[in-house]
Amino acid sequence: MRTPTRIGVTGATGQVGSRLLRHLRAGGFTVVAAVRNPLGAALCDAAAPNCEIRVGSLTPANGASHLLDDCDVILNCAIESSGGIPRQAYTRNRLLVDGLLKAKALKWLVHFSTVAVYGELIRESADQEHERRHPRPTSEYGRSKLYVERYAARQARARGIDYTAIRLGHVYGAGIARSREIVELSRTPGFRLPFDGRLPANAIHADRLSTGIVRLLNDGARDEIYSLAEPRDTWRMVFDWHTGCLRLPAVLAMSDDESMARRDSVADRSPVREAIAWLRGLPIKSLVRSPATFDLALQALVKTPISVTKHVTEINRRTGANAQIARVNAAAGQPVPSLYLSSGMPGPFLELPSAPAAGIGSDAARARELRDWYDLWRMPRMRAATVTMRNDPVERELSSWM
Repeated sequence: MRTPTRIGVTGATGQVGSRLLRHLRAGGFTVVAAVRNPLGAALCDAAAPNCEIRVGSLTPANGASHLLDDCDVILNCAIESSGGIPRQAYTRNRLLVDGLLKAKALKWLVHFSTVAVYGELIRESADQEHERRHPRPTSEYGRSKLYVERYAARQARARGIDYTAIRLGHVYGAGIARSREIVELSRTPGFRLPFDGRLPANAIHADRLSTGIVRLLNDGARDEIYSLAEPRDTWRMVFDWHTGCLRLPAVLAMSDDESMARRDSVADRSPVREAIAWLRGLPIKSLVRSPATFDLALQALVKTPISVTKHVTEINRRTGANAQIARVNAAAGQPVPSLYLSSGMPGPFLELPSAPAAGIGSDAARARELRDWYDLWRMPRMRAATVTMRNDPVERELSSWM
């Protein structure tokens, strides 16, 4: 395919889309950000000043003009939510894909998927190509993303449009939820990094992700499916980057024996086993915070008629059940997330250029952005601590690690 002339970016207000806008413009591309409303437009303008922004629907009625009619490439970073009804997510995402493919000038759809299509816990495999072609998601999130990925591929082929799926690894960087989790774990007393962080991270910094996409647009695609992560990076490297930038102590290592026991425990989870464990141990919070049981509920909801799900959702809203579950989860604590126990996802990996020596995406810029974000994140809590710690020894102790 020839070099794109105009690139549309959906999900432009998200953590990936907003960063992509900056890199695409820096790479010399003409970019259009597609947003739903004026608030999204304001967020895009703050992230990428002077970028062309269009407000409207991505699913126009038959015969109506499309928001991105003049774009020959669309980067789809958007995903439709379920609105509290999981079954609706499948319908809404099909409509989104169908809407994007109506753009008149479209020649190439690049669709962002996720590493979660390989399962919440990735195990080592002797046949990486089979794993890539036949992924086995173990969560409703992974299943829905794989479904949309495959649906988009079929629909694009039927319309004669080039298609590339990007199975995106765990994105981190300033302002991104994964980095906040890593920092909070690093500051949590007693947290240990499984296997001393030797496992592949399946992770990528938002700037590295963006430069990889810029390279893809310049070079074209040889494959229909790519993994996008920094394949040589381990969790130790990712954690040490965060703690080093923020001048925090390095995270200590979890022993190999404990790490293997944790991984085996995650691999052996099933709704039946966890229900039995709950019945033996009680209280109900043990079942509520069970990942396998929660996913089983999602599977059931996907197949539940929408009218029934809406009725139950309304009851939950009135009774405050969702807030109660959130309080139980927060109080009970969670085990080590599966991603820190996983092996590497299969390739081929999208080729990444070297980081620039200066400017956007450089090592110095990434570290500075992380420190600035961390300072802003801590500031409200630091102010609150200043008011309360003078007379309260408990608050003084808490503020020392907040």
